[in-house]
Amino acid sequence: MNYALDALWWKLTSQPVRDLASLLTAPPLWQSGCELGVRELLGERGFRYLLALDADPAPLTEHLTRRAPFGHRLGIYAEELLAFWFANAPHAELLAHNLTVSGSDGNTQGAADFVVRLNGKPYHIELTCKYYGGGTGRLEDMRGLDPKDTLLGKAAKLTAQLGLPHTSDGIRTLRQHGLPLDVKPVSIVRGIGFFPQSFHAFEPPLNPYGWRGIYIQDWAEYGFERQEVRYHLLDRMAYLAPARAAETETLNETEIRRIDQGLIAVLECRPDGFWHEIERIMKAV
Repeated sequence: MNYALDALWWKLTSQPVRDLASLLTAPPLWQSGCELGVRELLGERGFRYLLALDADPAPLTEHLTRRAPFGHRLGIYAEELLAFWFANAPHAELLAHNLTVSGSDGNTQGAADFVVRLNGKPYHIELTCKYYGGGTGRLEDMRGLDPKDTLLGKAAKLTAQLGLPHTSDGIRTLRQHGLPLDVKPVSIVRGIGFFPQSFHAFEPPLNPYGWRGIYIQDWAEYGFERQEVRYHLLDRMAYLAPARAAETETLNETEIRRIDQGLIAVLECRPDGFWHEIERIMKAV
């Protein structure tokens, strides 16, 4: 699936609102077995609320300014976007964020990303945003730009995090904070899987309908068949949503071939005068 081509990206212009929208509506990169659905995340009035935020993003940008700096940590930024949503969306109530769970010996066991109510139902939510690629498409080869960051490792960690509030230490922590004990554990798994061109043999738990991009180690592997496109090297903090860039922020084919490593958006110009992402590439080394 090329999530970058969704009609939503023709409508939204505010970068933080676009980032928030991607967290709310993108397909999961892999299937955790307890994924929170888009309908529950958005609620009945969520899309209208997103459009209202795009028209006046000040409440969101002010929230982010109060929480900054994020230290170039995409996960912290993404958590703050969702914290704003859960605290302000019409159907949501934020009960706890980064709830630390400690053992009886006082040692920290971990932290729950969110405890929230959505339409009155209590949830424990874990968020992860990852960008993994590999030249074979096999699960054991799916890695981030940091080769020590692996899909299998993160998936196992997520499973452990989802169980945390339901341990004896977790239940005690929920009780101490006056939180509901019957929280339902759910995940929000976002990101992109990068595969060789024409690859379609996705192994579980990869989502065959997830947001996909192209994986290359050498620019000779990429066809450069489109004539009227430009390119944009994405900053790490701009990974979440499809890129929307001014022409001055774009590169041509010759310039992009000089990039050794990174995530690159392939762009086309649209009637609003901006260059919009139509494909994403992971250039590995």
